[in-house]
Amino acid sequence: MIRTLPTLALASLLAAQGPAPTTVSSPAPQRPIDLAICLDISGSMDGLLNAARQNLWAVVNELATLKPVPTLRVALLTYGCSAYDAETGWVRVDTGFTSDLDTVSQKLFELTTNGGDEYVARVVHAAVEQLDWSKDPKALKLLFVAGNEAATQDPKLDTASQSKAAIEKGIVVNAIYCGSPTHADAPGWREVAKLADGTFATIEQDNGVVIATPFDGQLTELSAALNTTYVPYGKEAGVWAQNQERQDSNAARLNSVAAAQRCQTKASSLYSNAGWDLVDACSDPKFKLEDVKKEDLPENLRAMSLDQLREHVTAQQKKRAELKAKVEELGKQRDAHVQAEMKKLGDAGARLFEHAVLESVRQQAEAKGFQRQVEPAPAPEAPAAKDVDSPFVPVVKEAVRGYAQFVRVTGSARVAPTLCRAPTSPPPLARLSKAGKHGGKVYLLYARFADGLEYVKPGEPAKVGQTLVKEAWERVDGPAADATEASQRYGAALEVEENGAKSHAGDAAGLFVMHKLAAGTPDTDGGWIYATIDRTGVVTGAGRMASCIRCHESATEDRQFGLR
Repeated sequence: MIRTLPTLALASLLAAQGPAPTTVSSPAPQRPIDLAICLDISGSMDGLLNAARQNLWAVVNELATLKPVPTLRVALLTYGCSAYDAETGWVRVDTGFTSDLDTVSQKLFELTTNGGDEYVARVVHAAVEQLDWSKDPKALKLLFVAGNEAATQDPKLDTASQSKAAIEKGIVVNAIYCGSPTHADAPGWREVAKLADGTFATIEQDNGVVIATPFDGQLTELSAALNTTYVPYGKEAGVWAQNQERQDSNAARLNSVAAAQRCQTKASSLYSNAGWDLVDACSDPKFKLEDVKKEDLPENLRAMSLDQLREHVTAQQKKRAELKAKVEELGKQRDAHVQAEMKKLGDAGARLFEHAVLESVRQQAEAKGFQRQVEPAPAPEAPAAKDVDSPFVPVVKEAVRGYAQFVRVTGSARVAPTLCRAPTSPPPLARLSKAGKHGGKVYLLYARFADGLEYVKPGEPAKVGQTLVKEAWERVDGPAADATEASQRYGAALEVEENGAKSHAGDAAGLFVMHKLAAGTPDTDGGWIYATIDRTGVVTGAGRMASCIRCHESATEDRQFGLR
């Protein structure tokens, strides 16, 4: 899913620029956006850290759609790490405001979690007082602070005073609590945002979902092609060019979604490397190519005359412009696909890190007078798929809607022990799986009602309304080496070990569902209906499914086996 920061292009590109100097049009009016990200990196926050790495590019891509064109700077602060200085409240400014997006990405990937005290007030104070916030009265100044412990535990500073100090300087504070909105700690986080005109959101940091699209592979290839258009200059140019490639690799190692989103960023107006790339530098009318020293150029360019160098830069600029146009077109299709998939997630999509940040950014940018430039092109409609002919189909679809918000009672992934088979539906579309069964597959089990991770209570029948969703994945031998559909959905590989042999989840294999109605409901198994849903969302079976009943009638707890 769930768009990202160097100096912006200030004027028209070099497409019209020939060997002789030409007049460059005046830059379009721009307005500053300062974005400070404050992350809890205590021992329990690996999920939050991965979510930030995953969605940095998505957030910046969203900002790139704004008008007036923004000049974006990002700062990163972390807190809750016992390795930090106790005098600072275990807070560190990892990077002050910078327009260099690759540096921000580098810092994110260098972070590791480490247990410590999490002082929300202290990190807000550090962000407000230590960062060089824009003095422009029209600037949009945003601070996001995220964590999973009480926001009120700082012994020296209180969150109320720090939030008020922030908004007095025009800094909007948004609070993201990594936990349930009904938890006792949630109101404290809500107050942090309320007192600084920000928004409050809750997310499930360990249940991250990313949406892969058919366009991700092409965008990743275009990202590599964009790198070939850079013309390094300066003594540290090689270091910066290497870091660009390193951050490409970091994104790709996460999954294809992050790599695709980073490509969209690299093709946007918010990604500029004017400090080491002549193509970006020459987009500034104040930059003089003749001032670049020969020794600051790559060896293969040092023998060029000024006119030859200008022609080379112009050629690279034209090539980059062509690649950016391709990225923009694919990006629109990708964004439309993601929006369609997010609608399918329902309420579950609202508890993702990306959604929490993007919704805040959109609302607060609009309040400051920014407008989005364009909406993504509508996604092409797929051929209508047919569900099985059963009166229980609507019941099943409603029952599984937003199931990612249920309790994931398996915790980590497991291997299915049974050999249940799923019927295929009439249309010639993608089926549930190659074998049409979930025995031996990797799975995660979600339960609507559970006490902790226990969804079966010995001697007690299941509640009416209980829904059990077994999310199945093809099992691939060996540890995960490349991105899979499963790793793209959850942001990390789903690995299992059975009898000393490691394997991991590959392609999606559909859902196996049990839903409890009243015990006397006709055409049910004592109130239970069984259903299978293939990877495309087609309900391939629903109701009294004989194959399911044969298996579950041996269960001693109201057709429920529990975790085996």
